[in-house]
Amino acid sequence: MAEIVIVGITMGLIVIVSALYKGGRHRVNLLRVTCAALFVATVCRGMEPPIDGPAVDLLKRIAILAAQVSVALLILTFRAAPISRRATRLIYVVAGFIALGEAVLVWFIPVHADGTIYDRKDIDDAFAQGQAWALISYNFLYLSAFAAATAVVAVGCWRTMTQKNQPFSARLPVAFVFAGALGSALFIGSSLLDLFGNPVLGGTETRTQLLVAVVSFFFVGLAMGVIRRVSFEVRERLALRLAHEVVVPLWRTTTTLHPDVRLPPEDRQGFDQLMTLSRLTIETHDALRLIREDDDPALEPLHERHPEDPHLSAGLVRHLSGEKAVPCLGRFTLALSRLRTLRLKEDETLAASVQSLYEIRVAMSAMNGTDVR
Repeated sequence: MAEIVIVGITMGLIVIVSALYKGGRHRVNLLRVTCAALFVATVCRGMEPPIDGPAVDLLKRIAILAAQVSVALLILTFRAAPISRRATRLIYVVAGFIALGEAVLVWFIPVHADGTIYDRKDIDDAFAQGQAWALISYNFLYLSAFAAATAVVAVGCWRTMTQKNQPFSARLPVAFVFAGALGSALFIGSSLLDLFGNPVLGGTETRTQLLVAVVSFFFVGLAMGVIRRVSFEVRERLALRLAHEVVVPLWRTTTTLHPDVRLPPEDRQGFDQLMTLSRLTIETHDALRLIREDDDPALEPLHERHPEDPHLSAGLVRHLSGEKAVPCLGRFTLALSRLRTLRLKEDETLAASVQSLYEIRVAMSAMNGTDVR
């Protein structure tokens, strides 16, 4: 049952990472490899028994090795100083030698009558057959890679969790991965003691359940981290779209009155959504400033009636362009605008500028008799 749950979570993670996650491509690829490798390892673990043998065990261990390398590199991408390409290549080379060593050694390990290879608990029987060297070397390579990856993950997670000003939502996924690293350390210690004839924690059966628990913790941590990141990206996109809905109608009306403030379209080529929003906001504020500074005597009554913004700008735009030139804010837009999570947090200056335009839109809606409460 546990394997089925883990496989389901893995498939969901792969879909989320492939379809929704828009982070750095290197991290995305590492997440994909991790998810796929853990998926293969879990399926192989679920196949033992009834299907067993050197090939299945080797595939499982290589999949675990791939997941270990990917997780370790993923953790290292969050260092203040990014890991060098040379160090990355060295990690790949070492992992390749470990995989090659396991691929050679697995065929020297004795097998039982049912075709299953000797486990760590069978070390005495392997000694009797003169093939203990293969069993010890095979498990040494497996556990050494496990230990190295565990150390990298544990240290990286601990540093992340102990950083100041980290929100709970950021610490929690890391805490699950850290718990998985601690479980991995327990698994390594138990395996070594078992290999040398001192079984602890109930031996192989308990260690199998421990490994499933470790993989589960890693899955939960990765899932929470990916979902958290995806939720951030969704909020950022929604906040950007909401800001465009606030700014564009006002920009269109005000820059029609003062078209000189507009940047030529050819100069805006290559702008992303955030840069475009920033430029539209600047142009809108420039046009509003020119409108407020207009010394037309016909506008004096409006200055007297509304001496300050946002009502001054709202009244002037309505007077010059018509009451319906700028449409009233919809209830859905108003509701979303009041959510603190839908703010442009990347650029506080831009966020404040958009907020001032939003207040002008609210004032215009109120002047048009629309309930904006």
